[in-house]
Amino acid sequence: MSPPNAAGSPPSEPVVSIVIVHYRTPELLAKCLATIEAAQIGLPHETLVIDNAPLDDAATELAERYHARHLRNERNVGYGRAINQGLAAAKGRYYLVLNPDVEIGRGAVEALTDYMEAHPAAGLCGPKLFSPDGSLQYSARTFYTLWTILLRRTFLGKLFPRARTLREHLMMDWDHNDVRDVDWMLGGALLARREAVHDVGGMDERFFLYFEDVDWCSRMHRRGWRVVYVPHAQMVHAHQRASARGLLTPGKRMHIESALRFYEKWSLILYLWKKKSTQIRALTTLASDLVLLSVAFLGAYFTRYVLGTWIPGWSTEKPVLALATYLRFIAFADLVAIGTFSFLGLYRGEVWRDRWREFMQLIKGMLITSLVVMASTFLFTTRPLSRFTILLFFPFGLVLVTIARELLRRIVAEARERQLHMRRLAVFAPIEEIERLRERFRRHGTFGFEPIYVPHDDERRHPRADAPDPVGRRIQLVEDERIAEIAVFEGAPEHAWVDHLLPRLLATGLPVNYVPRGEGLLLEARRLTDFMGFGTIAFGGRPRAVGSWMKRCADVLASAILLTIGLPFHWAQLLHLGPGAVGRRKIIGRGGRRVEMRAYRAPTGPAAAIRGLRFYPALINIFRGEMSFVGLSPLTPEQWEQADEAYRIHPPQAPVGLLAEAGGAAILLRGGEREQSGGAGVQVEQVLALNRRYIKGWSLAEDFRILLMAPRRREENQGGPA
Repeated sequence: MSPPNAAGSPPSEPVVSIVIVHYRTPELLAKCLATIEAAQIGLPHETLVIDNAPLDDAATELAERYHARHLRNERNVGYGRAINQGLAAAKGRYYLVLNPDVEIGRGAVEALTDYMEAHPAAGLCGPKLFSPDGSLQYSARTFYTLWTILLRRTFLGKLFPRARTLREHLMMDWDHNDVRDVDWMLGGALLARREAVHDVGGMDERFFLYFEDVDWCSRMHRRGWRVVYVPHAQMVHAHQRASARGLLTPGKRMHIESALRFYEKWSLILYLWKKKSTQIRALTTLASDLVLLSVAFLGAYFTRYVLGTWIPGWSTEKPVLALATYLRFIAFADLVAIGTFSFLGLYRGEVWRDRWREFMQLIKGMLITSLVVMASTFLFTTRPLSRFTILLFFPFGLVLVTIARELLRRIVAEARERQLHMRRLAVFAPIEEIERLRERFRRHGTFGFEPIYVPHDDERRHPRADAPDPVGRRIQLVEDERIAEIAVFEGAPEHAWVDHLLPRLLATGLPVNYVPRGEGLLLEARRLTDFMGFGTIAFGGRPRAVGSWMKRCADVLASAILLTIGLPFHWAQLLHLGPGAVGRRKIIGRGGRRVEMRAYRAPTGPAAAIRGLRFYPALINIFRGEMSFVGLSPLTPEQWEQADEAYRIHPPQAPVGLLAEAGGAAILLRGGEREQSGGAGVQVEQVLALNRRYIKGWSLAEDFRILLMAPRRREENQGGPA
């Protein structure tokens, strides 16, 4: 950071924030910081050093010596993420992203800043770079093509060192002495405008190293910001080009991975694939089902054939027909199965994302298919077919189809875990809501989308702010940014021009999710309908209730079994461990009512030994109907106050559960700070969302799924409900 001035007063607010990412090269960092000091930058400035996985305190000591702020990462989080950490901490109007192997020249920072001040549409600008021997570095380049990648990263570059494609990529036929708009520049030294970074976002953290600068410049262009080469700002760059040495060094491998990620993100062909990924996945699943159902029928046939040869007399009494007899029948069985699966929604996204619901629907589908096929043997066949074969078709088909769908789900999950195949989601929202949505999406974790935020009402942030058609500019952004899906969040009444945006977004043919104000109540909506010519969301007269006489009977029966069978066993444990106490806590139960929850606590002995005993005081609430073995995740009164207004005014009509989707037994079964959290690591809004989802999708099968998942959740939460 800049030292105090001569009068001893603190420095003014910085104009430029210099952000340096350091990774175990203290010699280079020392030289870089020394040149920053020697340059005597004539602008208020600050320097930030982001230290990735340091081996010692060398960078810390250098930062202190040169009055720089030091941020330390205990592990190597990657170049892009470290840069973003620096941008988030920076205070300047401009951000100078600098590699530690760069030595800035006198007046270079001022020249870059002066150009940005004079040209408000410039989002990024870069200096003229020289190698330590004084030779020019070709830091301004055109975007990569496949042929360029081959020439730069394979032996072909040595065979064709002066290939025209390579010269055009490096812009070698230009003298680099003129100010010029370029495709992209090396990220070793780039000056970024704060407004451009707020509009476009920081570097994409999915690029651990390499191509983050190419991607950043590409996104600047797509948002209308200029990327400019400024040659009268000069710096020295000791460029290592580690990715160009060796056959398959770690650097080269990382460069290739980043190149593939870049093209996965921006390829037109893959963009079209992503736009139709839901339909493609449904077709892939359907084709897989067809193949595996046929295999299942063949497996059932050959199993019957083998059993017929093993069991004496069976082949004589019930001879196995030739396989050719079954071929048409297999096609008929496949057709029935696919039709049934389609009717049960097994090719829809919402079923595909919920493996338990999918499995239950598969059981129904295979059962219906087997019954229809079995009935057809009585009605339509002229020759007697083996009904034992059809009986075997049910388990064979269920197992094969379930395994194949799980494999496909894991492939998709693995791609999302590696942040590949991310669909770009345009989020249109009021500027005051953008940061809240960023945080909410960040907490949600990876969900297959890369959000691109577009403010409704902040034209000043964009170089095309004076465009005569602001709606058209946003439509163009949808095309330029390779958007695959759209979410529009309703703004205040003065933002009514969004009404003109929505029809044009629908005309793009992309999926559009419209989120109105008061969206929390929409989870209670029954249907969309027409009311006097108006498109209307229809609600029920009262909140959706959860429960049935079957659920109530199951709770009472299970409680009675615990009292009559389990209590003597746990009572013996209680006598062995010594007397305890019954703890009481107020929580919010059915319909927003306050309920007193009770749980036994032993003063001594291992807690796991009396886990079951803790349930007994709560059985009173189960008999009263205020509680269930599976139900809502409980909220404390403090959490209730944090809930959104729609949830508090329209509370769910369901009992609190010992087990729940969000780990709802936390109130009863955990102690200390965790007990008050409503679930380990679970935010209040996440608990509300899970409770609403439980209400909307409740069934006895869903309760059974939560019971089955309880042991896994207990392991994940280290002593949670089960």
